Amino acid sequence: MTEAFHKDAIVFPKDKMAKREFLLNAVADVSETIRASSEISEELGTLAPEAVKALRGAGLFRLKMPMELGGAEADPVTEMLVLEELAYQDFTSGWCTMVGATSAASLGAFLPQSGIDKVFIDGHVPTASISFFPAGLAKKTDGGFTLNGRWRFNSGIGHAEWAIGGAVVDGTQNGDGPPQTMFCAVPIEDVTLHHNWDDVVGLKGTGSIDYSVEDYFIPDDLTFVWDMDKPQSERGGEAFYLPPLCYVAKEHGSVAIGAGRRVLDELIHLATSTRGTFRASSLDERQIVHRVIGEADLKLRSARALLHQSYTELEAKTLDGWRPDAAAVTEGRSMAVFCTDIAIDIASKAYHFAGNTALHQPHTIERIFRDLHTAGLHQVISDTSYENQGKILLGLPIDPAA
Repeated sequence: MTEAFHKDAIVFPKDKMAKREFLLNAVADVSETIRASSEISEELGTLAPEAVKALRGAGLFRLKMPMELGGAEADPVTEMLVLEELAYQDFTSGWCTMVGATSAASLGAFLPQSGIDKVFIDGHVPTASISFFPAGLAKKTDGGFTLNGRWRFNSGIGHAEWAIGGAVVDGTQNGDGPPQTMFCAVPIEDVTLHHNWDDVVGLKGTGSIDYSVEDYFIPDDLTFVWDMDKPQSERGGEAFYLPPLCYVAKEHGSVAIGAGRRVLDELIHLATSTRGTFRASSLDERQIVHRVIGEADLKLRSARALLHQSYTELEAKTLDGWRPDAAAVTEGRSMAVFCTDIAIDIASKAYHFAGNTALHQPHTIERIFRDLHTAGLHQVISDTSYENQGKILLGLPIDPAA
């Protein structure tokens, strides 16, 4: 069956650096299309069809998927570089690729073979959306589970073929310990979509609506466990040794850095090419603007270097057999929040200095300002992440589940 995954699909280079070049060239090939799609995605409330087609055709939704199923299974730095550049061109496309790539990778890495046969039919690599929070309740029955639930924040579900949601398994509570949780993969035609993303402030183009199922039978082989501490994948390499929250932290940090760099470049362009109607001096003549731009550039480069260094070290250690512990997960989560906080601060200052220019929609600065603040809401773990990072440095115990 493996041959089918390569027969009509993009074949990614196996060499790490060749693969990185291949994927970054793919991003360059679609950059004009996705950049032009920004306003259309906002108007539609879902990723624009032309952006979906370009990203799918370039194989970018396969960024993290196991190689044996036709995926790129990119190393951490390559993954971060790709998502950063996509988010630079269009934050919505970067965000949806981030979620879509994780979704497809989770199916490919953790489903049993009989589930793979149902999802990857005749070698077709599907698109998917994932909601991590276990908002469903699954009750065991013959051959599977009866599933009920409603899942929020399903970015990219408008172009997904499968909806993946976390669920608590009924009756598995063991004393004071947590109940068993798992992920459920449901064909998109079997879910109820709730179009409740029309009035959001930012990330409008991601179409992050709710979906639900009621008394739905899901077979055993369309469920999988992605353990929060020590994941055990069916296929794929060392990337899947990372616990889920550590696995996704690098991508959240990278899309934030890409968007932060874009909004900074937009401010630089504004400062050097326009002059305010009611101000005698242009922005590039004001010392405070010089400081803001210089400081923002250094913060972005520093955060980016930290993220790349940390995950390069994680990759090397996992190749040697080490498995990430609670401290590693905490550090990954903290860095994702840190990168997002930096990008939000830069977008806020860019919006401030842009003045009336970015006040009216549509404008790139105001859109990124809104999108990054909305992305920050996904980082509700910020206080806990920073607190746990501080506890580690103080030698105090932490709560990795918080």
